[in-house]
Amino acid sequence: MENETQINWNVGLADEERRELEHLVDAFKEDCLTPSSYAAPEDLREQMVAMKEKMIHMSAMLLELDKRVRSLYEVFRLFHKKTEMMNQRISDVVQRVKIGKSNKEGRTIGRGI
Repeated sequence: MENETQINWNVGLADEERRELEHLVDAFKEDCLTPSSYAAPEDLREQMVAMKEKMIHMSAMLLELDKRVRSLYEVFRLFHKKTEMMNQRISDVVQRVKIGKSNKEGRTIGRGI
């Protein structure tokens, strides 16, 4: 089992990507609260505010999904590790049973029965 190759899967957002996304969300939130330096038509402004709100919501959802995917990955990784350990134990027991049977058969043949 020590020879088993470790597979390091890159799951979810990297720490740098997560920080960047959080910074982007914070920037959108601040931008929504500060007045614009240019005068835009009211419809365009409402659309921009709506788009920013949707972007904030979607980014927050993405961050939450990333947390859940990481947790799910950890569960799968541990389950796989447990399965590999159990398979190794079963293989060891089967091997010992085979060795035990061959030893018994050798003794029986040696007696001349």
